Amino acid sequence: MNKRIMFFTSTFNTSGAEKQLVKIFNALKDDNDCLFVTAKNSNDVGKHTIIGVKKTRNSFFQLVKLLKAFVPDIFISTLPTPNLLNVLIKKLRITNYKSIVRVANYNIDLRFTKFILKNADVVLFNSRENLDLYKNRFPKISEKFYYLNNIIEDTKNDPFKKKVSKLNGIVVSRLAHNKGVDVLIRAMNELADSKIKIDIYGVGEEYQNLSNLISNKNVSIKKEYVNMENIWTNYSFFVLPSRKEGMSNVLLEAQYNNLFSIVSDCKTGNKEIIEMTENGVIFESENYQDLKNKLINFSMSKYNHNESQQKIIQNFSKNRALQILNSLI
Repeated sequence: MNKRIMFFTSTFNTSGAEKQLVKIFNALKDDNDCLFVTAKNSNDVGKHTIIGVKKTRNSFFQLVKLLKAFVPDIFISTLPTPNLLNVLIKKLRITNYKSIVRVANYNIDLRFTKFILKNADVVLFNSRENLDLYKNRFPKISEKFYYLNNIIEDTKNDPFKKKVSKLNGIVVSRLAHNKGVDVLIRAMNELADSKIKIDIYGVGEEYQNLSNLISNKNVSIKKEYVNMENIWTNYSFFVLPSRKEGMSNVLLEAQYNNLFSIVSDCKTGNKEIIEMTENGVIFESENYQDLKNKLINFSMSKYNHNESQQKIIQNFSKNRALQILNSLI
C-alpha cells in the first residue's frame, strides 16, 4: 500500500545513523511517496529538501510548514534532536501522522529520552543489545520497541582468503573522544618494536591531540575521507576502540570484507556482531593494556580468522529490513 512518508534528520548522509536513514529512504521510496528533509546544509549531493539552519532545534517552524504541505502518513527520524521534534510536533497536535523514531546509540540517560519514547508510535533499534537495555528500563512502553537491522549493500562476490602475511590494521573513525582512538594509540606506543602497523582514517576535533600522542612510527593518521570499498583489501585486520558506539556501520563493512576485527566491549552492538560472525575478538573498553595484548595475540596468529561475509549478508540485507518496515508502516 502506497504511503506518504517523510524522513528527517540533521544532515544528509554524514553520520552512520544518517547514512542508514538514507538507506531506509532508498529502500521505501520505490513503493511509497517519500520526502527526505535535513535541518542543516550538507556537502553531500542527494535528492532531499534542506531547511538550512545551523542547529537542528532551530528548524521547528520550517519543519512544521513542510509537514503541513506534504501531509505525511508516517514521519521517520533519527538522532536525538530530530526524534524530539518528531514527537513534539505530534504531541502538540499541529499535524497528525504515525511517529517512528530510530534510536542509533545508547542515549538512555539523555534529558528527553523518556519523552521521545513515550510519545512515539514506533521506536526502532539497530542493536538487539540496545533494544534489550531500553526494554528493561522502560518495560511499560516496550511493546512499541522493534529491532530493525542496519542495511549493508551486497556488492562483492570475492572468495574468502585468510590474510596471514600482513599485519596491517585499519581504523575508520571520527576523531572524537568517544571513539577511543587514543586508547589504540597508547597500546601501539608500547608495541613500537613489533611489525604491526595501523592506519587511522578520519577527521575531527581530536586530530591534533591524537597526532601529538603518537610515538610509534607505525601508526599513521590519514586525515582524509576515502572510498573504503577500494582499500579494505590492503589490510588484514580492523580495530574499533570506541568508548561508546551504536551498531557500527564500519564494523559491519569490515566484517562484510572478512577482516578480523578487534573491538571494544562498549555499549552497544560491537559484541553482538563479533559473537554472530566469530571473526574477531573483544577487549575491555578503555583498557589499552588489554587491547595491546589482543594485538600481540593477533600478530602471533592465536585467533581464528573466519569467513564473515555471508553472515553479514544474511542478517543485514535490504530485503530483511524491508520486511520489518513494511510490517510497521
